Amino acid sequence: MHKKKSLTFILIMGLLFGGSPKIHPMVKSAILPGWGESSMQNTKRARIFRLTEITMLTACISSYTFSGIKAKNYESYAVEHAGVNPMGKDHKYWVDMGNYSSMDDHNDEHLRFRDIDDLYPENEGWDWTWDSDKNKTTFETMRIGSDKLALRGKFIIGGLIVNHIVSAIDALYLTRLEKINSISMIPIIERDGSYSVSLKIGLDL
Repeated sequence: MHKKKSLTFILIMGLLFGGSPKIHPMVKSAILPGWGESSMQNTKRARIFRLTEITMLTACISSYTFSGIKAKNYESYAVEHAGVNPMGKDHKYWVDMGNYSSMDDHNDEHLRFRDIDDLYPENEGWDWTWDSDKNKTTFETMRIGSDKLALRGKFIIGGLIVNHIVSAIDALYLTRLEKINSISMIPIIERDGSYSVSLKIGLDL
């Protein structure tokens, strides 16, 4: 298994940096925005895509990092003020904690609506009871702040994907542009006085 992974890595590196086979600029830019443009000596375009990638990547990492820190903070806060056991709890559990003063309040409401599937079992580490409404509200504010940062990270990931796609399209456009060997514009004046322009583009196919 280790040999297969090493061979795969060598093949990928050979494709990316080896002289043969040659990688199309569009593929290069799809992998790393600006790479294809740079290989065609379009340094200005390459710089724009690279700076965009670095900026969004930094923002994405920062969003998820601070979201994780805030999550740890609100979990610790819940341990202190609601007596909760944070081990093995999913996101829905923390949302419920911010909406109900205790596990009993949560279960009672769901029983009234006959929503049996969402009940938390008693005496199995799911219990919580807030020591005050103020602390429950503070916890909910902390949780929402963490979730907003995580959501921002997801949007930035979408932006990163778009940057890769746009750079790939731009590189493809530039490769087509390089095949143009001549451009001529011929003005045409009609007998009735109207005029038009004929555009001719010569391509190397």
